[in-house]
Amino acid sequence: MSRSWWVLPMVCCAGAALADPPPVHRIDVERRAENMFDRSDTNHDGMLTLAEYHAALAAIVKAKGGTPTPKGWARVDAQFATVDQTHSGRVSRAQFVDAALAHFDGADLNHDGIVTPKEARMAAKIKNKAAKAARVQGVPTAP
Repeated sequence: MSRSWWVLPMVCCAGAALADPPPVHRIDVERRAENMFDRSDTNHDGMLTLAEYHAALAAIVKAKGGTPTPKGWARVDAQFATVDQTHSGRVSRAQFVDAALAHFDGADLNHDGIVTPKEARMAAKIKNKAAKAARVQGVPTAP
């Protein structure tokens, strides 16, 4: 059993601080993905390498006061490999944006172009359940 019993009082007292985030719109995800790609593509060749992506993510984590972990990098590497379908070690802007939108579309359960916090929670449960079932059957799953 987890030793996080101290979380319950914090949750009860936090109130609005723990309120759901606002809904996310598909167009905003597209713009953020385009922006992330453009900032990460440091040599401006229109292709993103794993090294460029690592550098961009490390800067974001550092700016937020965090430290990248081996488990986090493994997940980043797996996600990059999933997007890099040609296994060239490079991802185009279109591939990067399409992957972000595919992730969004997987969470947009009612297909209205908006992911609410409730949809995000439901989509995460569905994904986790599918991943668990795949692990039981010995099938590799995407990150």
